[in-house]
Amino acid sequence: MAAKLFGIMMINVQSIELSIVNLRTLRQVERVRSDVSLGEDIYDQHTIDYDSVEQAAQALSGFVQIMNDYGVKDYHLWGSWSLSSANNADYIQDQLLVRTGLKIDWLSSSQETYLRSVAVAVHFPRFKQMITKPTYLLGINSGSVGISHYDQSNFVFSRSLRLGPVRIAEVLEDLQSSVPNYVEVLDDYISSQIVDFGRFLPGRRDQPSNVVMLGVAPFATLFRQQQSKAGVEELSKADFQALYEDVLNASDQYLMDKYEVDEEDVRLIVPELLLINELLQLTNAEKIWLGNVTVLDGLIIQEAIKLGYKKYNFNDQIVTAAKNIADRYNVEPKHRDLVTKFSLHLFDQLKPLHHLGKRERLLLQVAAIVHDVGSYIDPHQHYLHSDYILQATELMGLTDTEKRMVALISRYHSAQTPSKDIRHFGHLQVEQRLLVSKLSAILRIADALDDGRKQKIDKISVSIRNPRVIITCFAHDDLFLENWVFAQKAEFFKEVFGLTPVIKLRGVR
Repeated sequence: MAAKLFGIMMINVQSIELSIVNLRTLRQVERVRSDVSLGEDIYDQHTIDYDSVEQAAQALSGFVQIMNDYGVKDYHLWGSWSLSSANNADYIQDQLLVRTGLKIDWLSSSQETYLRSVAVAVHFPRFKQMITKPTYLLGINSGSVGISHYDQSNFVFSRSLRLGPVRIAEVLEDLQSSVPNYVEVLDDYISSQIVDFGRFLPGRRDQPSNVVMLGVAPFATLFRQQQSKAGVEELSKADFQALYEDVLNASDQYLMDKYEVDEEDVRLIVPELLLINELLQLTNAEKIWLGNVTVLDGLIIQEAIKLGYKKYNFNDQIVTAAKNIADRYNVEPKHRDLVTKFSLHLFDQLKPLHHLGKRERLLLQVAAIVHDVGSYIDPHQHYLHSDYILQATELMGLTDTEKRMVALISRYHSAQTPSKDIRHFGHLQVEQRLLVSKLSAILRIADALDDGRKQKIDKISVSIRNPRVIITCFAHDDLFLENWVFAQKAEFFKEVFGLTPVIKLRGVR
């Protein structure tokens, strides 16, 4: 079978990368990196340097030529979340499109965390055995930290924090020459961010854990030297502490001579080391590994899955993350689970009406899990609160557009409908508006079937008999309330699909 070569490009704050890969085997045939820094001042000035756009365009044009040489016809360009948060990101995106013909698709922070987790699960040999015990993935890039936690072979939670070594160095750069102990100020600043972050992490963190660190250049150089010195694949807490104490107050020249740190990276060593130290304390790290996979590797796997070359399924992480959000806002679990069950059953049985796929099914599942988070603020008009909570919350593995759609589906599961709320709905593209409407219509019906929160219905069956959709409910109690609410919510379903849903009651023997 012929190799299916695909090109994936990734623009980061400090570099641009290309990977040409055989999607059937995930074997890389070429990997190229260009050290173009688009985000020299992105964290304190919040802008991308216009002067670097031409360099980026030249690098990307060179990548296209390399792909042409390999006969690569299909490729995709992604941009990091840190770059997308710049005030002028849209202008830079358009300038690169004009110069190269390549359009950047921006990643969200939750996508980056998810993609690192995917890459580790596929490429890190020890991972399956490691996560039988408490294990954390710490993905550190220039401006953010992503934490994913596993235990008893299951994914537990994922969260990200806007705190990376370049961001720290840029934000506090002015203080370096004006305070007597810059390292102490750095440590206080990082600690203050980590303390608040740690308070909202779910689960227990009192057990010793394994930690896999990803993307921690230039610290990776120090790590590998200490690793070689210790003669092991991983570092213990004591090994790290020895490295920490040796480096913390060292001179720039000492770091360059002993640890072979590049001169331009020296300023990042102390912020990164302090950040890692705080994170290792937060996670109660006992053993520390260094992984060499990146977001780019996760994107490769995602593309292979999307095109059907690989059968990996990591949707359970997205679903678990959604349940964590629901738990954080005290969503009633029995109602949540039943509505999710009914929503997915309706989706599967109504495929002749909606013609949607697996990804859309996942979005419905996430929306069904989190649609009631707004009740934490106020049960009255809780759907409005659900909308803005979800817009401001990380939804692991979803794009920003998908997150916005999940928030809108949650908004429209109750009283409001898209057709009567065009101000919040109209900015989406036509296809996205239609998708939100279809999934909202299904969720509204599923939610109505347990409106009394008493789980009266054990199961449902669905049949399409034009001009009706008959939903047979196997119940152990009367459905007077549910019938009344169902009749109101059925109107929007009819508006979207052109068929009228009706309830048919069957008793449970």
